[in-house]
Amino acid sequence: MTDRVRERLVQLRSEVDAATLRAETAEDKVKHLEQTLLEKDNDIKSLSHKLNTSEEALDKAEAGLREANEKLRSLDVKAEQAERQQLAAEKERDQWEAKCEARFAIDAKYKAAKIELDNLVGEMEGL
Repeated sequence: MTDRVRERLVQLRSEVDAATLRAETAEDKVKHLEQTLLEKDNDIKSLSHKLNTSEEALDKAEAGLREANEKLRSLDVKAEQAERQQLAAEKERDQWEAKCEARFAIDAKYKAAKIELDNLVGEMEGL
């Protein structure tokens, strides 16, 4: 019976060794998986931070774009007003030029009439 007990003992030791090996392997695997999980958690935190930073930058960019669009609209309105003022000023200038031309024409007629009158007065004095 002692042989049988010895065989059983050898068998049990072999099973214990196999179980110990499996347990060590499983522990190594658990450690590796825990390390991987920790790395993934760190990656998630890092990506979350990058996402938040990117969203803040996007919000700032959108705010800047809105501000630029408002300024553009304001400048467009000012440009339209300036264009209207320019057209009004050009129209007024054209009117003044027309008045000046008319005045020059009247002055020319006056001078011609005065010369003619002076000539007539000179002829009458000579009679």
